[in-house]
Amino acid sequence: MSVKIEQIAEVIEEIKEAFRANPSDTSVYSRRLQATKSIAAQRGIEKTTVNDKFIRGLRPHISSLHDFDRLYRDWQNDKSPELKAILLKHATSSSDRERIENALYIAPEPDVLLAQEFGFDPNEQSFREGKEQFRLHRDKERNRNLVNRAKETWMAASHGNISCSACGFSFSKTYGELGAGFIEAHHKIPIATLTPDTIVSVADLLPVCSNCHSMLHRKHQPWLTVEQLKELVGRQQIKFANGAAHGTNS
Repeated sequence: MSVKIEQIAEVIEEIKEAFRANPSDTSVYSRRLQATKSIAAQRGIEKTTVNDKFIRGLRPHISSLHDFDRLYRDWQNDKSPELKAILLKHATSSSDRERIENALYIAPEPDVLLAQEFGFDPNEQSFREGKEQFRLHRDKERNRNLVNRAKETWMAASHGNISCSACGFSFSKTYGELGAGFIEAHHKIPIATLTPDTIVSVADLLPVCSNCHSMLHRKHQPWLTVEQLKELVGRQQIKFANGAAHGTNS
């Protein structure tokens, strides 16, 4: 992949992320300034070096940063194909073309919501390739009859005091009657192994608290197992206890 295309794609993705985080600021100019500064800092180069990729690197199709800002605005607001067409003219390999396609991909709203649920960027290639499995995984976890049966089983086994399999947190102990019976169900089977005809039973679910459930899905594939997260929590508790004993929590 050419350095020129890689840096331009990185800037485009930074601009996209900035707009997603704060859509009220509609200035492409200010977003691009922030993005080029960020990419330059990450790469340990001068900001002007990044800007040169837009000015000298894309001539004669783009002759100024103002031209780029206009083309990006047209693409973002009106889905104009002109920016992508120009960048593809400067691609020198299949990896360049793939990088351009990825940088200028806009996920539909349902995919954005699904990706957020699992801690992914909806525009990431890895998410886009696996989103059907993500949907399948979510739908199987949300089978209310199965989850209800699982909670009934856990309630009976714990005498009404279900605790998180990873950290041991109990909603009923902390919140009393308000938290009685509250817990989330986590699917133990890796999503890569799930198929539409996979039969899921109560034994395939584990009770976890809301925080641990989020942490299990935060790391990109391969996800942490409950056992791995339990070990991590244990190490952190020991580290904190040792720090407290020496007068510091660091």
